[in-house]
Amino acid sequence: MAHTPHILPPAAGARLTALDPCELGRPIHALDSLFQLTQQDLDHALATAFPGRVGAPVRLGGVSHGRTNPIETTLRWATYRSGVGRSAFAIERSALTALLARRYGSTDWELGARCVPPLETATEQRLAAQLGQLLSQALMRRIGAREPTADGEWALQLEQDLPTARCPLSGPTMFLWAQVLAGSAPLGLVVFALDSDTLATALRQLAPARRQSAARAADGASLRRALPLRLDVRLAQKTLPLGELLGLKPGDVLAISLDTATVRVQDKPVLKAMVVENKGRLCLTNLQEV
Repeated sequence: MAHTPHILPPAAGARLTALDPCELGRPIHALDSLFQLTQQDLDHALATAFPGRVGAPVRLGGVSHGRTNPIETTLRWATYRSGVGRSAFAIERSALTALLARRYGSTDWELGARCVPPLETATEQRLAAQLGQLLSQALMRRIGAREPTADGEWALQLEQDLPTARCPLSGPTMFLWAQVLAGSAPLGLVVFALDSDTLATALRQLAPARRQSAARAADGASLRRALPLRLDVRLAQKTLPLGELLGLKPGDVLAISLDTATVRVQDKPVLKAMVVENKGRLCLTNLQEV
């Protein structure tokens, strides 16, 4: 069978995702499971804000995540500070105007998404602020950014609310986005951004293997304390010609050096040690693995 080289042409290589050093050693792959639960939380929040009295129910499509903002056009970003870091929220105006149309009783979702006024209105801004607070609260609750306050809500402080084409968070950022759907009709995207501190809090929920390893390490420590092993110490060895060995008599003295000794377990060398004298007793010190 002929060997096929695994060398991609430049065009195919350009489509590959570059390795992000910020994700090395972190359970980024497990974020999908967390964000599936996040989608349920956001769907519930949307259904609460826009009950299904008119037309199709409002829900989200699948939540995606990545390091790149999926929307390049100017959005109104609301940034928040929680107990562990900063996050941001934005919604496309097509989704916002469609939700406004629903709030005012319209059943023509696609018309509401298409007829976007050229200028942003104060009514849009108020609805975007309400949605940002509501959906960001649901996201932070799922991430577990901090303990809830006395009234059961997660403290989330609005920092700023401004239109910009770029996400206002600085440093490494993880984006989450989902399509707002009316039935099966897409209305526009909602986008969340998490800074590295907030993402780290989410990732700590996704490392059960690390916790299991810690438990196994604790079990191993108990085992090490409870399991006795016999150590045999070979202090010295000396090579003699057969004639001298056969000529040894009681009372003869063999000169040896006690600089180092070998510690063995079941005749396997495990440690090297220096031999010293302390108060008339021979001791081993400066233990090193073989």
